[in-house]
Amino acid sequence: MLVREDIKVTRAPIVAAILQGLGFDARVAREHEVELAPGRILLVGGNPRWFKRALSRVASLPPEQRPYVVVWHTEGLPMPAAAGFPPERLTLREVAKIVLRDRRINDQYSNAGYLRRLSHEGIVTVLTVVSKAHQVYLAEHGIESEFVPIGHHPTYGRQLGLDRDIPVLFLGEHRVRRRRKILERLRRDGLDVLALGSSSPTKGHWGEARTELLNRTKVLLNLPRYPGHLSDRVMMGMATGALVVSEPVYLPAPFEPGVHYVESEVDQMAETVQSYLGDEEARRRITDTAHTFLTEGHTFEGVFARLMELADHAVAETRPTPD
Repeated sequence: MLVREDIKVTRAPIVAAILQGLGFDARVAREHEVELAPGRILLVGGNPRWFKRALSRVASLPPEQRPYVVVWHTEGLPMPAAAGFPPERLTLREVAKIVLRDRRINDQYSNAGYLRRLSHEGIVTVLTVVSKAHQVYLAEHGIESEFVPIGHHPTYGRQLGLDRDIPVLFLGEHRVRRRRKILERLRRDGLDVLALGSSSPTKGHWGEARTELLNRTKVLLNLPRYPGHLSDRVMMGMATGALVVSEPVYLPAPFEPGVHYVESEVDQMAETVQSYLGDEEARRRITDTAHTFLTEGHTFEGVFARLMELADHAVAETRPTPD
């Protein structure tokens, strides 16, 4: 069994609280505070690039002195070649961060390069990703990973029982060129879409304000920055009872189109949305199924239980057996 005395967590206190509830002595540690002792588990969530110093320290240690490193990579990666999409172009802001060597670099290509580096260094005990597409991409580059999708947490929202007086909403940066063209097409096709800015804290569509907004929404559109991607707004819609209508998603697990959300090509999307706006029973059937699946069968607690299960298995395989 996994030794549960000491797990170091490099992200939010909520993660430590969940792990403590699972029976682990888990603590949040700032990067410079991480004690890299053998037998301990270093859980790195989000983007491992954000913790390069700590991981460089791990790489500098002899293998027998390293902790077990579990990475849960939740940030962007390129689409795999198998998906058949054209290469994704970086924004000017992303290019500027690369040129300036900004510590906040988080574009998909830089992230992929860093994961390849970690793989080459051999310091990661378990690498997990939140998307099946990401798992396929890494496999194309010879990197083994496990699929552990993001689970539901109350911060995604909840149902408030409000009157849904907003027929169609898009919540996100709508000045992105492809999104702007799609929204223009939908409006030409007769669909009245309310497009609001990013759901980041600085844009005002955050926390309770966002939850209330989504509880007033009948249909929430998922128009990703790049084709094929599954975004957090899908879970926001499911958590708050809005029907998610999305462009086709490449490998959308754990969600199933037609069961938890609706997929539609752009040229048919206006017609698809109108049909669900006119059929409340069909809309509620999907939103109820999605909400139950998300809040009861796909929780944040379940995600970290799975991460620790994978860590437990990896530790058991790598720990030397007594003579």
